[in-house]
Formats: sequence, C-alpha cells, structure tokens
Amino acid sequence: MGQIEPSTPRRMIHFPSIGYALQSGAPLKLVSSGRVEEYLKFPPVFVYDDFEDCRRWYRNEYVYCIVKAPLAPDESSALWRNISYFSSDYHHYDHSVLERGVCIPKCHDAIIQNATESGTDRLSREEMIHRCISAEITPHYNLIVSSELRIEHCYSRETENIPYDWLDVIFFILAAVIIALVVASTVYDLHQQAKQKFPDDYFTRSSKQAHQRLLTAFSFPRNIRRLQEPMHTQTRIDLACLEAFRFAQTFRVIFLHVTIAHLKIPQRNPEYLEQLQHTASLQTFIAEFQNYVQTFFTIGGMLMAVNFLDHVRKNPTFRWSYFGERLLNRLCRLVPTYAFMILLEASVMRHLIDGPFGQQFIGESAENCQRRWWMNLLFVNNYIGWDNPCFIPSWYLATDLQLFVFGLMIMMIFWRWPSTRRYIFSAIFIYSVIVPAVGYLLTNATPVMTVDMKDTEQYIRGQQFQSVLYFPFHQNTGIYFFGMLAGIVYHHYRDQRKELFNVAAFRQLAQFSGLLYVFCMATVSWVVTNLSWLPAICLAAYASAFKLSWGLFNTVLLLALALLHRNNWIKMALSHPIFRVLGKLGYSVYLIHFTVIVQVYGREKAPIFSNELIVTGYTVEILFFSYILGAFLCVLVELPTGAALKELIEPKAQKPTINQVHTASEPIGAQVGSPTITSTTVSDATIMTSSNESR
Repeated sequence: MGQIEPSTPRRMIHFPSIGYALQSGAPLKLVSSGRVEEYLKFPPVFVYDDFEDCRRWYRNEYVYCIVKAPLAPDESSALWRNISYFSSDYHHYDHSVLERGVCIPKCHDAIIQNATESGTDRLSREEMIHRCISAEITPHYNLIVSSELRIEHCYSRETENIPYDWLDVIFFILAAVIIALVVASTVYDLHQQAKQKFPDDYFTRSSKQAHQRLLTAFSFPRNIRRLQEPMHTQTRIDLACLEAFRFAQTFRVIFLHVTIAHLKIPQRNPEYLEQLQHTASLQTFIAEFQNYVQTFFTIGGMLMAVNFLDHVRKNPTFRWSYFGERLLNRLCRLVPTYAFMILLEASVMRHLIDGPFGQQFIGESAENCQRRWWMNLLFVNNYIGWDNPCFIPSWYLATDLQLFVFGLMIMMIFWRWPSTRRYIFSAIFIYSVIVPAVGYLLTNATPVMTVDMKDTEQYIRGQQFQSVLYFPFHQNTGIYFFGMLAGIVYHHYRDQRKELFNVAAFRQLAQFSGLLYVFCMATVSWVVTNLSWLPAICLAAYASAFKLSWGLFNTVLLLALALLHRNNWIKMALSHPIFRVLGKLGYSVYLIHFTVIVQVYGREKAPIFSNELIVTGYTVEILFFSYILGAFLCVLVELPTGAALKELIEPKAQKPTINQVHTASEPIGAQVGSPTITSTTVSDATIMTSSNESR
C-alpha cells in the first residue's frame, strides 16, 4: 500500500450462475450466464499491507490502520456505473467502498519519495492514507477516492500493551478459587474413597450426607463420572436418543457460526462467496439455519412437559411454589458458567489481540461484554442489544429461558385448572400460525433467512429477519409449544407405546408435516429469487409455513423415536453412550465455541483465500478446540457449581434419589402419585441450558 506500484493483474473468473454481463461502456445487463470480464476491472475490495512486515520494519514506531475508503460517484464512468449496479445486489459486497490495511510509516515514506510539493510532513494521518489509496486507485482505475474515508481502528505498540484492570483481577481470583476448590475437593474425595476400601462404584454413588455431597461437588474424578452417568429410569432410556439430535445440531450451529465469521473476515477472492450466494443449494442452506435452534426448542418443551407431569404424578397437591423452585433450579445451572464466560470474554481475552483483525473479532466481543453483560445475565438480550451482542449466540439463552418460563406457566395453569387445556391449546396454536405472518407484514423483513453480503461485518445482524422473525421469544412459542405437546403425548402413551402408531390422526399428522417440510425446502430458493414480485400475503403465509414446518416435522420424529422400543436398531444407534457424554458437554461447548471462533479468525494476519476445503479446515479446528476447552469448562465449572448450588438451595425434602422410576402414565390433572424423574437424569431444559445438556 505504501509503495505506489502498478496494480496486480487479477485472474479470470467465471460466474456461471450470477447472470450479470458487465459490459464496458454500458450499464450492466441481465443475461442467462456469461463471463464477467468487466468484474475483473473492479478495484479489489480488500487489500492489506503485510502486518508483520510493518511491525518488523518499523518496530516501536509502527502504526497499522484499517480504513474504509468510499469511491466518489462518477456517472460518466462506465466502470463506476458497473460497480454501482453490481454492488446494488445484496448477494454482493459493496465494491464502491474499499477496505484497506495501511502501514502508516510505509505510506508516509512512499509519499515523501514521490512528493512533488512541500509540506508533506505536516499531513494528517487521514490525509496520508487518502493520498496512498488514491495513488493506488486513480492512475489505474480512473476513479476518485472520496475524502470521507473512515479509519476503523489502528494498531501500534501502545495498543499491544493493554493495562490490566479490576476485571482481570476478578477473573484471576475467581480462576484461582475454582482451581483451589477442585484440588481440595478431589483430595477429600480420594481420602473418603480410601477410607471405604476403594469400592468400584465409589465415584458413581452419591453420599447420603449433605455436607459430604457439598464437599465433593468439585471433585475432578467425580465430575468426570458425571459425564458418563448411567441411565436408571425408563424415561431416560426412552429419551436418550435425543442426545444424538442435540449433538448433530450443535455441530451444525458451530458450522453456521464459523461460516458467519468467515464471511466477516476480509477475502482475497470475494468473487467466490459472491458467486456462491446465487446458488440454489446455498440459498436453501441459509434459509434452513433457523431450523437448528428449533430442534433445541422442541426438545426443551418436550422434556419440560415430561418432567412436569412426572412431578404432578408424585405430588398431586397443587403448589405455586413449584414454579419458583424450577426457575431457581434452572438459573443455578445456567448463570454460573454463563457469568464465568462473560467475565473471561470481557477481561483476559482482550489481551490476546494480535494482528489486523484482532479488534474487529476479539476486541469487539470484549467491548460488548464489558458494556452489555447485564443484558445477558438478565436474559433480555434477544430484545435489547441484540445488534451488538456479548456473545453472538447468546440470544438463544435468553429466548430459551423465556420459553421455559412461558411453558412452565402454561403447565401450572393446566395443573390448577385442567378444564382450560382445550382453550389454551387452541389459542396458542392459532397464535403460532398467525404471528410470523403478521411480523412479516408489519416490517420489511424477508420471509426466510438470507445473507446480505454488505452486512457481514455485523455477523449479518443488520437484516430485519433476525430481529423480527428469528430472535424474539414471541416468534418461537409455537415451536416450544409443539415440543410440550409431544411431551404430553409421550407421557400418556409411554406404557402403551404401540397404540400411538395405530392412531390415524398421528399417521396423518406425520404425513402432513413431512410433506410440508419437503415443500418448504424444495421451494425456498425459488421464493428467495422471486421476492420482488410475489404478493405480500403469499410471502406472509410462506413465512409462517416455513417457520413451523421443521418444528412440526421434528416434533413428530422425536415423539416417534421416544416411543420406539429400546431394542430398535435406530434407537440403539442414537442412544449410544458417546452421545450422552457429548450431550452433557453441549452447554459448555456452546458457551465457549464463539470465543474459540473469534480467537482463530482474530489472529489471522491478512485477507484469506476461501474455498470449500479451507472453510472445512477452520470448522474442524474450531470444533476440536471447542470440545477440548468445553470439556474443561464443564468439568471444572459447570458440573461442580451446579452440584454445589443444588445442595445449598434445594429443599432437602425435594432432593430425589438416583434410582427413582416412573409408573404408569396419567393425563395431566389426574390425582395419582408416582415417582418423578430425578434432576440428575433427563433435563427439563434444552441443549444449551442445563448442566445435563448440550448446546
């Protein structure tokens, strides 16, 4: 950048599916396909001076700035008209705004070397950068760089040495306390094991004395065994297959977030991603993103309903206090690990910034955690501050907790007034069908998720679909409601499981839900391509159908799997013990995976070259470190804090034993008692929100 050199020739690129013929001297025209020679004449969107060379050559005086430099409009230029028209498509980057990484001393030296006038030493930093970028653009492209360029952030020796503050001190103290507790608890647990002559099942047995359970809560070997906790109830055996779904969707969620981060980082070959955005396969893939979390919502609603009904059968006497107990239990599982990760992100992670992308990945996340941590811990960040999140995926935790409160309140009402079930079920179903359509009609949102390449810097959060149809609690109640219904049906049929498969209504629902899902997946690319002329009312109906299609179909699948015989080969495969371990790691993995993502991408030193293999490589690397670090987070923080808080907060009379099993099922409201599922068995939360869960 600093040395004014001829532009590097760019390779020929073929866009078989974009359909733009960029013609020199004429506006762009739409054609079926064609070679985009004029695209090759565009100034490259991303060009960065070598960061390490700048730091090595100029040492303590180095300054490296990331700059957005818009091109001045020039309607007399065919090249400008082509750039403007091509950039107007949301599938494409904004080629009228150039992003440059500028080594300021190198730029200054180049200006001095090529100066034809005096006073160059008195130029401001912005003026120097403008001259260097103009020297690259104007002679070779006959375009003018606007003087309204924007310096995003600069790096220097001063920014490398971020002073430690009270947040760092708090984190180090907390980490030291956790390590001390783990060591002390482990030593105590091993001493007790020796006193009992080393029984084989020592670490799998829970002590009968409360103080010993508390003292061994942080025991490392005991928490390792908790990851492999055996199944003692029929319900746990039936629902163990859900862990495979959780793991699969966790994998897909991480891949999704890697993809979003990959779109955010500057590209050496942006045409690759622009071309890809036009393919039907990618449009379908992007639209299906919303289905990932719907699986978690469905499982969460199902498990919440099953646990609630088991509690009612054991404790038929209505108690409003049960609502508070369950909510407190859930918060005790969620908040400690969540708060630990927010503190980690807001403190020591910012000291790891190194390279031209550190601020826009690591620094941005740390700053948001420092300013908006309270939104996360109040679980309102799906409505407030969602556009600048502390953790990109943290909106889910807020929505899921809100759905849990909603579902639990509905079940409490059913318990207290059983006759209201029919009316409430009908109202929620109608609401679930209508609200996505209304949300679409009242806004400029798209009916399904799409990617605007100009919004990639904000992790595609600038699109209204995210805030209108994706994040809000009120747009996801229908999915959670389907899961609750599945839990109620499972609870009713689990001792006569073959009867449900003989019910004509269930078979018809399965066929309808499958056809609806296939229809939505098969048509979504066509709908996205033709948004401009399709009637709004049709798109509103499609928004509702697409929103509910996977939720309904997934509910039927999960219910059928839960009621299959335990010896069914499909169920046995999905219930493999490895999935139980991966499921219990899920919440910690979910919390830490985005920290891994920003570290991996934030430590790159130059724009990256993209293709399928490279994206796969990033995904494998991030998955590996997410599960390794997530395992430590789970064993050292999540599981021990959950066990300790359970002993400190839960009433002694409410603590279940490990071998409780259920008896025959009864409809809700029946005054028949039976044992409940233990809180250490199938969790009543989703994959992301419990010590027994996965996201």
